[in-house]
Amino acid sequence: MTRREPLPEIARARNALRMLISLSMMSRRQVERRLVEQNCGTDLGRLLTGRLDLKVRHVVTICRVLGLHPMEYFRFVFREPEERSPFLRQVEALLGASKR
Repeated sequence: MTRREPLPEIARARNALRMLISLSMMSRRQVERRLVEQNCGTDLGRLLTGRLDLKVRHVVTICRVLGLHPMEYFRFVFREPEERSPFLRQVEALLGASKR
């Protein structure tokens, strides 16, 4: 079985988590313990190196442990688009959703 090359966005998300954890003044072991307390125990080393798939529940729980709102994390990792995608505009038109 060959290892898949990660998408650049996933690599950026992992790198951001790695950096935020190191800036949090908590050790990886402390973060792992708090993840267990949140019922999301995982091998943080494997998660951050890419040997374990990164899932939304990991991101949300790690953000909670760090005291960071998940939307703040996603805005930190991903730039806001200059304009809405055609698909989202179509969905908003169908649902009658308001613009930003």
